[in-house]
Amino acid sequence: MSTTFYPPYMLARKLATLDHVTKGRIGWNIVSSISKGEARNFGMDDLPPHDERYDRADEYMEVCYKLWNSWEDDALKMDMENGVFADPSKIHKINHEGQYYKVQGPLTVIPSPQRKPYLFQAGQSDRGREFAARHAECIFAAATGTRQMREFSEDIAARAERNGRDPRKVKIIWGAQPLVAETESEARARQAEIRARIPLEASLALMSGHFNTDLSKLDIDQPVGDLKVPGTQGMLEAYTKSNPKITLRQIASSYLSGNDGGPMIGTASQVTDHLVYLLEEGGGDGFQITPSYYAPDYFADLNRMLIPELQKRGVYRKEYAGGTLRNRMNENTGLRAVHAAE
Repeated sequence: MSTTFYPPYMLARKLATLDHVTKGRIGWNIVSSISKGEARNFGMDDLPPHDERYDRADEYMEVCYKLWNSWEDDALKMDMENGVFADPSKIHKINHEGQYYKVQGPLTVIPSPQRKPYLFQAGQSDRGREFAARHAECIFAAATGTRQMREFSEDIAARAERNGRDPRKVKIIWGAQPLVAETESEARARQAEIRARIPLEASLALMSGHFNTDLSKLDIDQPVGDLKVPGTQGMLEAYTKSNPKITLRQIASSYLSGNDGGPMIGTASQVTDHLVYLLEEGGGDGFQITPSYYAPDYFADLNRMLIPELQKRGVYRKEYAGGTLRNRMNENTGLRAVHAAE
């Protein structure tokens, strides 16, 4: 849910309601939006500039925190005998007046099981990282190797400390696209078949949407660093840091679909080896699984082969404790390799 388009009061109320309905299972991926097309659907000609969107989002979060905390812990009475629903002296207007928002409050939803949703964010740019270190409880991240992973992990830890937070409470989960089969050759053959079905034009069209520009008008064989490509700054940096001469054609050949020869493709044992290695060398807390192809057998293979191997190594939980999403994300179960989105 976007901080650029949803009024903060509406979002705070909606997520508090959903937290009640789900008994504390709600999380919020805090986004500030990247698409001009999205802006036009909300009556705007264009999005505010990148850093300004984060400035607005910082104040947006301040408003949401105030709203979610506008009821004191013991404000709700539910006293049927005396006809008292709540103690009004313990429910407070927030009277927020800032640069971007003016909100009276209080929230009209009673405190929910988590009081606020579990907060996710995916800041890759410098300004995005600062926002994530200030607000996120779990950060979605992308990197092309353990060196980038370690740099990101250490940078986020330092930023969290500067913002008065315990870095251990800011989890990082990396994008991953494992493909497992009974044999390595079978896994690689399946990946090759998947890749052969993706036209170059389709990858470029997807990238064009993400970067807010028509890439077909650019020379896709020129190094990206020589081109002016707006859009998602952090996503491009992840490619150019590892290969300054990389071209749009090269990025498009594997964009969001994995690497043909990568160690994420193979037997369950091989993929597990690599997942564990990445966290040991690169840091972070787990992985967000993105399917190589959308079919039931992809997830069935993970459940049948990969997860048992992870459990055998002691790096994946065998059961969930009760409680809220926040409790489950923070529970100390020895989980080291994969957080599966529920």
